[in-house]
Amino acid sequence: MNYNKVILVGRITQDPQMRTGNSGNEVVTFSIAVNRNYSKEDKQTDFFRIVCFGKNAEFVASYIKKGRLLLVDGSLRNNSWTDKEGKQRVTTEIVASKVQPLDKKNGAVEGTQDIPAEDQLPSIDEGNIDSSQDEDNDIPF
Repeated sequence: MNYNKVILVGRITQDPQMRTGNSGNEVVTFSIAVNRNYSKEDKQTDFFRIVCFGKNAEFVASYIKKGRLLLVDGSLRNNSWTDKEGKQRVTTEIVASKVQPLDKKNGAVEGTQDIPAEDQLPSIDEGNIDSSQDEDNDIPF
């Protein structure tokens, strides 16, 4: 049995970047900052790259801006390639199946007041967004 699931809550660090993928589908990428609080004195932040496809990408590009608090539900994916100098490179990213804003319009971070309140946003949960990326997602239950 294989299982690959990630759930993160953090703030988006910059406005999402939309582009068209090789297959002609829309792809949005962004990063979120997630705090690690071991103690009051030892606070650290991790930054995670998030990728969205299809309707999820359209939703994020339309409604999500820098500073917004998000819940991201998805799976981990490693990308590997050889750079111009011949060195093997690997990056890890989260492929989001669900992106949900968690802050309200009135409590939004400065600069996000034009974004609708959470209860006015459409809910996007596409499950398996890009099945061409999945090798074996049959869960036997």
